Amino acid sequence: MGIYVIAKKNVTELQTAVFYADDDGQEEAVAVFTSDDRARVYITDSDWDQTETIAELTPIDFLQWLTSIHSKGTHYLAVNPVRDDQEQGIAQPVLNIEELLSELAAVLEGKLKAPAPPPQMQTQEVEIYHCEKCGEVLRQPSGRAVPACCDQEMQKPAVDKVTTPRRGKVPSA
Repeated sequence: MGIYVIAKKNVTELQTAVFYADDDGQEEAVAVFTSDDRARVYITDSDWDQTETIAELTPIDFLQWLTSIHSKGTHYLAVNPVRDDQEQGIAQPVLNIEELLSELAAVLEGKLKAPAPPPQMQTQEVEIYHCEKCGEVLRQPSGRAVPACCDQEMQKPAVDKVTTPRRGKVPSA
């Protein structure tokens, strides 16, 4: 799932336009889009093609950005706003950032109280090889072909046992 914002062109840090979310001009909002097409239409309809671009945020980047703008006093997200509707005074859908962050914190708190069980572990043998010319050391799962280094087979001086998470299904909470 992509999260898209309108950002200033040619700047190193993400800078997004802030809008007023109420008639009094007291509450601030930033626009977020669920597709780059919607963001592109907004930029075009606003005649911002020369100064603005679209930035896609990963979920982690989105959360970092969200907490950053909230700490600077922005309280709302305008979700998929339509420029023509804004200009006509039609209210746009908004989400309260503090409420979103509180909901996320509650989910995380629940996860912390009931964490997923640790993965099942498996023990396997690992062969340790070394090169007599250059001293290179290599570990590989038991049963594979003898590796080469410096145009000769490496020597197997030892076998070790390692415990690793079992591959397959990841436990869920």
